[in-house]
Amino acid sequence: MFDAVLQRAMTAGTESVPFDVEDLPGYAGAVFDPLVARPDLMRPRLWKLLERPSATGREPDAFRRKATEVADAQQRGEVAEEMEAADLLTMVLAAAQAWFWAATGIDPEEVSQSWSARRPALHRSAVVEAARRMCEPKTVGE
Repeated sequence: MFDAVLQRAMTAGTESVPFDVEDLPGYAGAVFDPLVARPDLMRPRLWKLLERPSATGREPDAFRRKATEVADAQQRGEVAEEMEAADLLTMVLAAAQAWFWAATGIDPEEVSQSWSARRPALHRSAVVEAARRMCEPKTVGE
């Protein structure tokens, strides 16, 4: 039953976001958006990581496909090459989910409020900027 709940949450969340290797910062922002709209989508994912940290279901194939697209974009010089493709993709996804993993440093009163009452636009901008900095290819001389 848990697997069904998890798959439903993933389908409603990040799996519903089209992958765009040509705009990884935009992709990070697009992954962030459903999590703001539905913060409950992270709960099954977090629980799964505690109970069964290995990838299951369609996750490995979807991740490999995306990582291959990132590697191809790296070879074309469109995406930074300093990290392995799988690492870069992982970091982009981590940036998109960062606000949902760590409430440390946030005022307790703010934590108790819904995401719609917080400053999601500023957080989203930070997510997109972090992804842009990771993904932007270095120019000659940098």
